[in-house]
Amino acid sequence: MKITDIELIISRVDDPGALDEAPAKPGEASSVPPVSEIVVVTVKTDAGIDGHGFGWGVKGGARVAHAIAEVYRPELLGEDPLDRERLWQKAHKADRFGGLTPFVAYGPLDVALWDIGAKQAGIPLYKYMGAYRNEILAYASSPFLETPQQYADLALSAQRAGYTAFKLHPPGEAKLDIECCRAVREAVGPDMELMSDPVGGAYDHEDALRVGRALEKLDYLWLEEPLYDHDIHGLEMLSRTLDIPICAGEWNSDFFSKLNFLKGGAADIIRADVSWTGGITGTLKSAHLAEAFGVNCEPHMTVLSLMDLANLHVALAIKNCRYLEIPYPDGAKYGLKNPVDIDSNGLVHPPEAPGLGADIDWDAIYANEVERV
Repeated sequence: MKITDIELIISRVDDPGALDEAPAKPGEASSVPPVSEIVVVTVKTDAGIDGHGFGWGVKGGARVAHAIAEVYRPELLGEDPLDRERLWQKAHKADRFGGLTPFVAYGPLDVALWDIGAKQAGIPLYKYMGAYRNEILAYASSPFLETPQQYADLALSAQRAGYTAFKLHPPGEAKLDIECCRAVREAVGPDMELMSDPVGGAYDHEDALRVGRALEKLDYLWLEEPLYDHDIHGLEMLSRTLDIPICAGEWNSDFFSKLNFLKGGAADIIRADVSWTGGITGTLKSAHLAEAFGVNCEPHMTVLSLMDLANLHVALAIKNCRYLEIPYPDGAKYGLKNPVDIDSNGLVHPPEAPGLGADIDWDAIYANEVERV
């Protein structure tokens, strides 16, 4: 079997949702725009089996689409799509020697290759990888809001919807963040698992310690990205000093960087996902490396419906994670007719069709097509 073509369609997201429409500080204008476009990647083969992935377009899809077209497509055409490890290494080398691609460019290609392999085998992707389980709990992951009451109301809504865990993306100011986290705990009671993620760089070391101590008293499950990922010294200090687990490694997202967090104890939990960490191949490498250190690798949501579905398959094929992250209340839905969602018990189940099991909404993708690359 050989790869004959890689089709790239940039499609406008007509309803991007609220997750990334967030002020960096209370009262400021949004610093992170919503995902406005996606790059729909289709890897075609001479066996008539296609694989699919979605590329990130938070500030437009053109740069990711052109990176795929110019750096990676020439490396994959004519190759066997089942040679995923060799192609992953080949892509890594191509990037090193002049590619300098956006870190989300290879992920959708690798996901598409895994999709092809599982389709050829005639089994769901998580089974093809080697399943550990067939269901997993999900947590509702909030947008950035402004007041403690808004977070409390949203957490209660998620609890009523069946979620057993909820994560805040608080505004990013230590005192207000503590108030928001306290309001959520008081609203949902003692049994719902809670996490907080100020998304890196929100705090200095003193504020990070202050917030961490407060969350310990509120029985939060973890504190995520309280400092920038490059502040390895600060993260090591927090992990050593605080009892609450520190979750990090999301932004330094390639597989190779995970070792820096693990060997020095800069994270009690690491993050990886199929979009930012070099596809399924890079995410599995990250999870297995973390397992060797006795550390969980919690999948980070991609805010792309098909890629979050791929994350689900990975989460079912590894032991060392507890949850799947789902953006709430909007979800990541654009481009799929069967986006990831929970059942009445807060569990997520995979499609049982071969491959990803993705029911792609081609009508929406074509109706909102911007460009083919």
